[in-house]
Amino acid sequence: MIYFLLFIQQFIASLTHIVGKDALETLSPSLALLLRALIASVSLFIVVAVKQKRLNLFYGIERKDYLRFALLGLLNIPLNQFIYFEGLHQTSPANSALLYAMTPAIVFVLVLIMHGERANWKKTIGILIAFGGSAIVMFEHGATFDSAYTKGNILIFIAVTAWSLFTILGKPLIPKYGALRVTAIHMLFGTILFLPIGLANADLSVIPTMSGSIWLEVFYLGLIASCVNYILWYYALGRLETSKVAIFQNLQPILTTIIALTLGTVFLTPILAGGGALALLGVLLVEKG
Repeated sequence: MIYFLLFIQQFIASLTHIVGKDALETLSPSLALLLRALIASVSLFIVVAVKQKRLNLFYGIERKDYLRFALLGLLNIPLNQFIYFEGLHQTSPANSALLYAMTPAIVFVLVLIMHGERANWKKTIGILIAFGGSAIVMFEHGATFDSAYTKGNILIFIAVTAWSLFTILGKPLIPKYGALRVTAIHMLFGTILFLPIGLANADLSVIPTMSGSIWLEVFYLGLIASCVNYILWYYALGRLETSKVAIFQNLQPILTTIIALTLGTVFLTPILAGGGALALLGVLLVEKG
């Protein structure tokens, strides 16, 4: 069941690259994230308030954990989502998915450094194979080192590093408060921290002219890509090792390609099939490690 939920989470994340890129054709990164964060925060607040039958979102939260929640909010919204939108605005969805496939490797290295864990050869080889397969898929799908995308690629890499830290630092809070509350509280902190940046840079006059399709994309980003996506991610982290959850990021290039195949924007080739098989083999090796 947990692996099925992780698959759903990765499908949501994969579709986010495509939906986000399309939304940024109309909206600035600041406005897109401002709307996304507000929708996610309000929605999560309502869900938690109904579930716990009280409006105090921080009921039962230990004072020593406030700073960690604030740090998670900073890592997720200003440092991950905002920089991700800025980067996606200047690179391709294929490049973005490929760079996010580096998450398992970054998480693995950070865990070794921060927690002093010893490297496991199965995990190490699995991560390398999975990333190699993902790279094959994405380069066939249109990823490129074109200099025009350099700035966007660097920004996406920074966002991926923030996401990796967000993954590691959030894990200890899940057994104490649950995936839903951890998601809701850090999202509220992140939205508050981003508000000054968003309001200073977003052109709010665009909002009345937004089409129905753009609003649909914004609500997807707020409700599905933020609320559901993060709850599933933290739910899995509460039940599996960090590296075993992170390795599922290597499914994003495969799923992004499947979505593109469905839309008829790319066609299946032996290279795509081989790269996908390699990525899956790497994921299986890590799960066995």
